[in-house]
Amino acid sequence: MVDERRKHMRFNTDISGEFQVRNSDIQGVLSTDNFSRGGFKATINKKVDLGQIIECEMIFPETIMPFFSAGKVVWVKENNASTQHKYDIGIHLDQIDPVEKQCLIDHCYKKWNDSRQDNKTEFELDL
Repeated sequence: MVDERRKHMRFNTDISGEFQVRNSDIQGVLSTDNFSRGGFKATINKKVDLGQIIECEMIFPETIMPFFSAGKVVWVKENNASTQHKYDIGIHLDQIDPVEKQCLIDHCYKKWNDSRQDNKTEFELDL
């Protein structure tokens, strides 16, 4: 049995954007598919190191308004995908506006809840 170390529920949702490593000229594009209240997993096109601070500008799929966040890289894995995004990283969110964070959580929760509703049968809905 694997020990679960996560403190917060994970939500699968796709959000794209750009990133910059603080105090560096390293920048690139990112895509996410996994958010929680404390952080997120991103797939990026440039190599970064553990402990670096990543500043992100991301856009919700249904809007053109960006939101900004910054966080510390807590893990890095090279992936073998044939896309431009060659590294998976874990970001612990350190900086995000509280209103934007709540919008992010609301967006993730709505997407999660919608997917749960889509998978229910009539019998399950009657419970």
